[in-house]
Amino acid sequence: MPGPRISMIATPIGNLRDLTMRAREALEGVDELWCEDTRHTQKLLSALGVAGKRLRRLDQHVREEELRAMLKEVSLRRQWVGVVTDAGTPGLSDPGALIGQLAEEFPEIRLEPVPGPSALSALVSIGGLPGSSFYFHGFFPREEREARDLLERLLKSGATRSLIFFESPHRIRAAIRLLGDWCGETGASPGFVFAKELTKLHEQVFRGEGAGFLKTVQDRIVDERGEWAFVIILPKVSVKNELPEAEWGTTLQCLLDAGISAGIAARILSERYPVAKNLAYKRALELQKKAENH
Repeated sequence: MPGPRISMIATPIGNLRDLTMRAREALEGVDELWCEDTRHTQKLLSALGVAGKRLRRLDQHVREEELRAMLKEVSLRRQWVGVVTDAGTPGLSDPGALIGQLAEEFPEIRLEPVPGPSALSALVSIGGLPGSSFYFHGFFPREEREARDLLERLLKSGATRSLIFFESPHRIRAAIRLLGDWCGETGASPGFVFAKELTKLHEQVFRGEGAGFLKTVQDRIVDERGEWAFVIILPKVSVKNELPEAEWGTTLQCLLDAGISAGIAARILSERYPVAKNLAYKRALELQKKAENH
């Protein structure tokens, strides 16, 4: 008899034809489905012609104790359970993430990905992001102070220039208004890519730069329907805004002395101080070379 298994199944974010063959096989084969909204998942199953599945809610209100009991049941009954979110890949800004956190307590359960649609990867594919890294926060902070602090910290760090967020339809106006105010107050002129209803019939993508563009997007929002995802492409960090090496050089040296590689040390430093990662990496290599010559 096969061992207990949990499949994290990616489902369409709008276009039903994006469902993979493997995902369909999993939806048909599992003993039980854990879902964010049972009504939403039932509609998907009905559209696919999949009947007779037991659905169990796993939403943002689930407590660790409840999920731990559910995992214990999977183990004892040797079940095959599928996990789905309302749209996209489980574990990205949804309750499915808690399963991965608790899975180590149940090593007998095989936790497997069934990859497929994701608003994050969809946006990255059309975003034209600079460099090879990006920062994904999930949903844009609800509190204005938290949002401003986050933007300032990321702008100063130089760790990455591409910041990706999700936002709900009833909060997108507030998010855009805050971004516009932030641009005006800081003098920053970042680039933006806003995407509404990715993969759906009324998909819209807006690209532009600065506060003026944000006002244009704001004016084009005619209703509060459809989920949003957006990228903020920060301007390059100016060296004049960075801390002098006297304030971070000792920390860098300590990281290297601890055996941490130059690349990882530079990343850690750029996350803690307003220092561009490439500058920290260059200095780390110089310090390593100097140590080798002594």
